[in-house]
Amino acid sequence: MNKFEFYKYEGNGNDFIIIDSRNNDSYNRLISNNIFNIKKFCDRNFGIGADGIIFIVNPCYENDSKMIIFNSDGSQAEMCGNGIRCMIEYLNNQQDFLINKSEYRIETNAGLKVAKYNSGKITVRMGKPIFENKLIPTTINKNINELLSDEFNYESFKAQGYVVGMGNPHLIFFVEDLDLVSHKELGPVFENNNLFPEKTNVHFCQIINSKKIIVKVWERGAGSTLACGTGACAIHVAARKLSRCEAKTSIILPGGELFIEWNNTSDEVLMTGIANKVFKGSFTLT
Repeated sequence: MNKFEFYKYEGNGNDFIIIDSRNNDSYNRLISNNIFNIKKFCDRNFGIGADGIIFIVNPCYENDSKMIIFNSDGSQAEMCGNGIRCMIEYLNNQQDFLINKSEYRIETNAGLKVAKYNSGKITVRMGKPIFENKLIPTTINKNINELLSDEFNYESFKAQGYVVGMGNPHLIFFVEDLDLVSHKELGPVFENNNLFPEKTNVHFCQIINSKKIIVKVWERGAGSTLACGTGACAIHVAARKLSRCEAKTSIILPGGELFIEWNNTSDEVLMTGIANKVFKGSFTLT
């Protein structure tokens, strides 16, 4: 019988099971053990309940740690904006000598992410947005204002969709009235659209003004969630490319607010938000 500790953290309501696998073999033991069912562990009725599972492992290079993240359906993700804030909050909480650490360097499958920790607020350099279809990936090759774009139709919904990569793919719709959009119906349809060979995250957005955008989220591999950090970045980038927002915006997600900064340049996108510990627990596998 093997006992494993885990921590539950949330960022804007996007919640994660964190398993610290540094300097131990828990990651290899769990992933190689066919009893460990990620989908079941993330189930909110029959498991712990989460939007995903984050394993913290030793870095490959001279950085603080490496993130390996799985969606609630068991598929592996490149990285996650809310997840990385949760991971940084966890790291900051663990040891006394880390409490005053201001910078974290986290390796992910979407590249190195550098974050600043300041009085509970976490600013992550999320990397440069991706506009090349092969790198996103998508087979869309038409563009509007340098954004890959196509028209999407499903039943009564008809809208222009914009595509941005943030290390993972995002399909973004700007609508006049978000209350009229059934994202739980449309999300899975567009997530699995054949224009996206690795599926895509889907976001329905209403621009309130040049500094505020409200959003409904459908995450690839997780479904309807309260927030998506990489999605918030992609939404800001798309709106900025279309000259519909300023360099800094507040992205209002169902689970709370994220602040995004990008000035339509070659710079990295900056995401600022918070994360919180929910509880600590343990589970056993026989």
